[in-house]
Amino acid sequence: MSAVISSLLTICSLLLVAQPDSQEYSDGTQQPGAWIQLDTLDLQLTGPCYDVAFYQNNIIFLNPGTETTFLTEMDHPDLNESHPLFSNKEFSCSPAAFSFNASYNGGYYSRSIWIEENLFEEKIFEMSIEGDNVSDIRQLPFTADSFRYLHPTIASDGSMMVFSSDRLPTSGGLDLFVTRKTGSGWSQPINLGESINSSGHEWFPFLDSHNNLLFSSTSHSGYGGYDIYICPFNGKEWGLPRNLGKSINSPQDELGFSIHPGNRMALFSRVPSSGTSGLAIRAKLNEAAIEESGILEGAARDISRILQQIAEPAPQQVSAGRSQNAEEIRPRVNTAETRPRVNIEPGKVIFRVQIISSLYENSFPIVFIEGMRYNTYEYYYMGSYRITVGEFESLEEANAFRIQCLNSGFKMAFVAAFRDGERVTDPSVFKQ
Repeated sequence: MSAVISSLLTICSLLLVAQPDSQEYSDGTQQPGAWIQLDTLDLQLTGPCYDVAFYQNNIIFLNPGTETTFLTEMDHPDLNESHPLFSNKEFSCSPAAFSFNASYNGGYYSRSIWIEENLFEEKIFEMSIEGDNVSDIRQLPFTADSFRYLHPTIASDGSMMVFSSDRLPTSGGLDLFVTRKTGSGWSQPINLGESINSSGHEWFPFLDSHNNLLFSSTSHSGYGGYDIYICPFNGKEWGLPRNLGKSINSPQDELGFSIHPGNRMALFSRVPSSGTSGLAIRAKLNEAAIEESGILEGAARDISRILQQIAEPAPQQVSAGRSQNAEEIRPRVNTAETRPRVNIEPGKVIFRVQIISSLYENSFPIVFIEGMRYNTYEYYYMGSYRITVGEFESLEEANAFRIQCLNSGFKMAFVAAFRDGERVTDPSVFKQ
């Protein structure tokens, strides 16, 4: 078999997996980075927001003259040929704050609402769409607290939504959360954890047709400002963030990345540090480079798969100060099929670390501590559900894990004692 054929077969195999090898190719046209070309759209982005997004086969942006969300044709965008997104209602919010279902008869968006004098909070709303009219606009119930909720993105099948928020628990700044659609509505949101969230802002999330997660952040290793990252989805959960590399990112801010449902085009904005204007950038398939490479598989024309090819490897994350392997301190959960870590004798006191309370049952079944995933143990006490992590025989071991919880952003973490599944408040049990 010739070297050329062998090389092409290697590339074909790489396109079919989510975690490609960092292989070098002698021919530049065979490198996936050459299969995407960028061009700047002739749209004036002058604030207050600079992002762009797709709506059907169109692009939406904030019109600089009216600060209203406008729509223009996707393949040939023209500011002079644009018009408001909907005919019966004006929207003055970030284009990346919109997310629509697959049939475009409904959608979600975030906007600021007035709380009191000089105080506004962003909330997420649902709406119905018929033609170019919207109706039945309603705020999602889980956003009815005092926290911020921005940039919803829904899966193509409508089964889940990812958004950005400063609600608890938080790693700091705005974190990404996921909520899932149930028969009774949206579930209580769950923080995506410290493997994805950081002490800075994670926002502008987007779920592509494969449910891979893209977002903007300053706090992972990057090229300066906000960079775009991708977290591959394996059908159950997301992998570690991977920087899309210098083909997409720059020393400036890259914001609001989205992919058209046809998987052949993407949009994002690039904003200089001055923040006075922005560029709307379109990423398209470079058909000439793909054809020259000789790759015929459909994966070569799926821009989402190509992005995973050009993304940098995820950095290895090591949690400092962990005295035990996470599997060794796997917490007990309140389900029959899960076994406790320790052999609990009747009447024996054990210790858990309580991290947060909730008015809703089973609102935090999973949490992340120092980048590791843990199940929780929940109990009802004095009118609310208390969420705990870990299960320890010694107070010393529990206090060490409490420090890890504090370092992970759970600022109210403390050690609680239990006997036979019931909370023990006798101070004497803490004298070891």
